[in-house]
Amino acid sequence: MFDNKLFEDWLDKEANDAMQKITSGEPTSPNEMMVLVLKAQTNHITHMEQDLRGEMITLRKDMDKRFEQVDRRFDAVIGRIDSFMKWSFSTTLIVGGFVVAAIRYL
Repeated sequence: MFDNKLFEDWLDKEANDAMQKITSGEPTSPNEMMVLVLKAQTNHITHMEQDLRGEMITLRKDMDKRFEQVDRRFDAVIGRIDSFMKWSFSTTLIVGGFVVAAIRYL
């Protein structure tokens, strides 16, 4: 498997060597320029990854907050349904009792 640490160490060394050549005014080869481009790309990808992770954490917190709100709403709805079921059952028993009593006495 590819070892990121080994690659990063190599890239850092090569990029530092190329930068020293540039700062001292020495000409650089196309390979050295490619190393610098690769180093810039890896830095850019690293920053993008950090930003993406931060956004994902923020989105996850927002989703958790919204799910908590939905859970509270469901709890409220379930409480209403329970109350309605009790009321409906009680009403059915009372009306049934009246019907049985009416049939019995008539």
